[in-house]
Amino acid sequence: MAGLVMVLAAAPANIAQAAPTARALRPRVIHTGRRPTGYTVTFHYWAPSATSVEIQGEWSFARATNTPTASWWSTLRRGIRPHAWQPGDFPFAPDTWPVSRMKKNPRTGVWTFTTPLPSGLFTYGFYVNCPSRTGNGCTEVSDPANPPWNQTGNTVTGSVEPASEVYVPSDGRFGTQNLGWQAAARRRGRLAEVTYASPTHRHPAGQNYLAIYTPPGYNPHRASPYRTIYLSHGGGGNEVDWSTQGDLRNIMDNLIDDGQIEPAVVVMTNFNGFATNCQQGSWESAYDDDLINHVIPYVQAHYRVSAKAADRAFAGLSCGGDLAGTLLANDTGEFGYYGLFSPGANALPTLTAAQLTAMRGVSVFVGSGWQEPTSDDGGPGPRVIAAQDIATLTAGGVPLTVDLMNSGHDWYLWRILLHDWLARTAFWPTITTK
Repeated sequence: MAGLVMVLAAAPANIAQAAPTARALRPRVIHTGRRPTGYTVTFHYWAPSATSVEIQGEWSFARATNTPTASWWSTLRRGIRPHAWQPGDFPFAPDTWPVSRMKKNPRTGVWTFTTPLPSGLFTYGFYVNCPSRTGNGCTEVSDPANPPWNQTGNTVTGSVEPASEVYVPSDGRFGTQNLGWQAAARRRGRLAEVTYASPTHRHPAGQNYLAIYTPPGYNPHRASPYRTIYLSHGGGGNEVDWSTQGDLRNIMDNLIDDGQIEPAVVVMTNFNGFATNCQQGSWESAYDDDLINHVIPYVQAHYRVSAKAADRAFAGLSCGGDLAGTLLANDTGEFGYYGLFSPGANALPTLTAAQLTAMRGVSVFVGSGWQEPTSDDGGPGPRVIAAQDIATLTAGGVPLTVDLMNSGHDWYLWRILLHDWLARTAFWPTITTK
């Protein structure tokens, strides 16, 4: 079940300066007890022969508002830097995350960058010898001392995610959120990259990839089969998105460890490589067919999971949220629980009376950020990106859970929505109406 193996080009080394240990180069999270957040993080990158190293991370912030205006949007696009962070500010990057220059120690060849950060998980990556101050035209690389889970040295199994993650605790004295469920848990589940037969998949032909999470203590011979959670990434992503930027393993481990959910298997899919993809017309049917006729049978044949639809859940973000909407409308009975995270305005088609009746027998969750851009030019539009879908389901009498918060269209939002969906609705008693 080995996935695609890729070998990345090794970073140039300077034999005159021995490389520090990976432990010495990992991000250092320091509890300062000082404003603005009580914590700083120092990032390191060893490149003695480099002429410049820059770092890009999820540390641009915005102030909360539920009534976007043109002037507010203009200010928002410039972003609030970490040193000016205030309680209530949230990560937000309508265009791209900021790129900052790192400082080189000529004696050790180590480049460093230090910034205060509030609590939570932050994704970051490096640009080495990039002529652009914004990283444009250059290739981002992950932290060699803190690589993604599917990378060992310069070898990647499955899809490449050129970024790493660091978790920052909360110091409540400075008004930061307690996001401890995003940190590494006491007991750890496992992640694996697998390849399965996918007859309609074109790139590569006839096969596709999954990232699969099994819970701590997973037992392939357990008397009671595990429930299964299926997740889709968004546009521009791949099957490892949820397990890297999405912090899936930590979220699942903590929810299980705290007794908030039962142990479950999580299957993270890849919708790239079919004849059509996100925003290319009626692309959903190819994915839906592959999921129902190939992915689910593969998982049920290789893992100790339930074959009952009531024991399966599906959620997706952005374009993946659209997939969740089409599955909810057209294949309602395949899953007992649906999560639509930041779906587009047309995630749901015009619904028939029969479709609405079927939807009343499953659990539906819709989540969105107040500050997600909703118009083609990226400016503020309706109050939330999912407003039309919420209105469609509500008008049709479909019971649903709605989760709205201050956030843009990014992983800060989707991590929280995943946590909330799992903790509040997934595999809770199914909602029914007479």
